[in-house]
Amino acid sequence: MNEEDVKRRITDYQQAVGVNPLTCGNNSQHEKLYPKVLEQGLVLLCPNCKYTQTYIPDLFFDDGFYDWLRGMKNLS
Repeated sequence: MNEEDVKRRITDYQQAVGVNPLTCGNNSQHEKLYPKVLEQGLVLLCPNCKYTQTYIPDLFFDDGFYDWLRGMKNLS
């Protein structure tokens, strides 16, 4: 799976209803993190400050991601 596929999954997750969004490690009240490919690879960035998260949860690399996400949407 390439970085663009993972970016798409993260974006879909962040827009989904019924999931806990990925948030800033400095201030959870900031806007949701967004994925971006930088020199060091794929990271999550806060649009409100300079917080950068390099850890991408394994969920986004799992083949069953969209099945799981559809299941979460059905719960809400």
